[in-house]
Amino acid sequence: KEAGSREIEADVAGENLELGIVTLPVASSELEVAPLFLDEIVPVAGATHPLSHDRRIPVSRLADFGLVGFEGGSAIRQIIDGQLRDAGVEPNVVMELRSIPAILRMVATTGNLAFVSRLGVEADPSVAVLDVRNLSIVRQLGVITRRGRTLSPAADAFLLRLQTFARNL
Repeated sequence: KEAGSREIEADVAGENLELGIVTLPVASSELEVAPLFLDEIVPVAGATHPLSHDRRIPVSRLADFGLVGFEGGSAIRQIIDGQLRDAGVEPNVVMELRSIPAILRMVATTGNLAFVSRLGVEADPSVAVLDVRNLSIVRQLGVITRRGRTLSPAADAFLLRLQTFARNL
């Protein structure tokens, strides 16, 4: 299931899901939390965007462009908006979407920018990661499970794969 961190938390706590990957921290004391890895959130533009070949872009330049953002209220959106505001930029979100592939499609076909996980753009030639001065956005991802619950063999195998993936980053 692809959803925001708080919805995944509720589903794991309510035993609708065995485990979830979420942005930390979590609110529920009913959950076991295992940090997974730090996820770098990077600014991106279409490969032909005027900023795509600039080096060391001042963070203030981001205010000149619309942003395709994650859904309002999501954990990642709160982190991105907060970091931009801390850098003196008021986010101008012109569209909200849920998934990285949808965001990247919109960035590639419009003059808008976005912030997404570096893991989501590594193999996409239609977008370019921007080199923005004095801006570093990271989030801690973690795996959550219901406290006191034993995972099924399938969920346990998936968790082991996740942990191996995280170790190899």
